[in-house]
Amino acid sequence: MLEEMVKVPGLDGEKMGKSDAENAIGIDMDKDVILARYLSRGVTDKGRTRRNDPGNPWACRAVYPVHELVTDGEVVNRKIARQCAEAAIGCRDCKQLLVDNIGKILEPFQERRKELADQDGLVREILHEGGLKARKIIMPTIEEIADKMGIVTY
Repeated sequence: MLEEMVKVPGLDGEKMGKSDAENAIGIDMDKDVILARYLSRGVTDKGRTRRNDPGNPWACRAVYPVHELVTDGEVVNRKIARQCAEAAIGCRDCKQLLVDNIGKILEPFQERRKELADQDGLVREILHEGGLKARKIIMPTIEEIADKMGIVTY
């Protein structure tokens, strides 16, 4: 059971969800598309108007919190935050680093998806086998519920 839920910010800095496709990053998106989305819609520090202005990474509601989720290592995250605060990197640089790290995570899934794309029979077989296993697990509960509700199956 999850003890603590993780909120993944969307491009607008609010919760990312699949119901608003324009606010989300898809698992099958190319890095160039992800970067274009972050560059055009990713909310950053509104107080930072020029590249050489010091920034506040925690004011970047759509960028820095995602770095904390996907960028490998606390030391790297602190370095990015420090560079932002010192104006050593700009928002575009920060977004590029973020997209590179998102790409590292998505790449294995995208490669596997490409491998399975032409194997429709295998995918159907895996889903069928999974369904059979799930039925074995859930049948006692379904039978108990049906019995309590007085539902008779023939």
